[in-house]
Amino acid sequence: MRKYLSRILITAGLIIIGIALYQKVNTIYYQNKLMNEYDEYISTLKNQGTNEIEELIDDVLVETDDDILEANLLVPETEEAKEIDNSEENNIAEPEGVENSKPDLVKLFENKEISGIIEIPKINVSAAILEGTDDSALKYAVGHYPGTVQPGEDGNSVLLGHRNYVYGHFFRKLDKLEAGDRVVIKKDENIYTYVIYESFVVKPEDTWVLDKTSDSIITMITCTPIGTYTDRLVVRGELLEEKENQS
Repeated sequence: MRKYLSRILITAGLIIIGIALYQKVNTIYYQNKLMNEYDEYISTLKNQGTNEIEELIDDVLVETDDDILEANLLVPETEEAKEIDNSEENNIAEPEGVENSKPDLVKLFENKEISGIIEIPKINVSAAILEGTDDSALKYAVGHYPGTVQPGEDGNSVLLGHRNYVYGHFFRKLDKLEAGDRVVIKKDENIYTYVIYESFVVKPEDTWVLDKTSDSIITMITCTPIGTYTDRLVVRGELLEEKENQS
């Protein structure tokens, strides 16, 4: 009987460990997929921008020396000719696709918009930022709280993250951040660097931490203590600099 119970307990333990390992591996896979998809999106954005510039240069160079000479031979131009030219210029149709030539800035993952990448060197964090703060977003990424400004904009950009072991534990060591530590956010073709200036603990009902601000800041929020949902750890940083993303 004891052997039978021991086998059951061992089997149950192995199943639990197997499920935990599967969740961990699955989470890492999707986390990497998120990062790779966003990197590909940024590369596409940059390549298309380069192609547009090259096309503009080609359009300018289409006019040859013979064309310029022919244009000069038409001078002086009569008033009637000027009126005809102006009329034709006003009726020239815009080439198709010009208005929407820039790629869509919305990159989706599992019906969630990938709005950027967050890097926190002090605690070895590199994660995608998804729009929304439900479980489907926080399982594989850091979530951007709806209704707050985007990173880099004036105001309070609020980011949420989990701290548990199995998945979405990007903010697990958020309490290790101190004043002066830096947070880097890559969004589209820009890189925003924030410097930490304060951290504190609030209750879940203290929603004033979501309020708008005049300065450009980020507010990172996670549950505390680890393994509970009783309080919220809040860490804030102010925008230090903005530069172009060269990666």
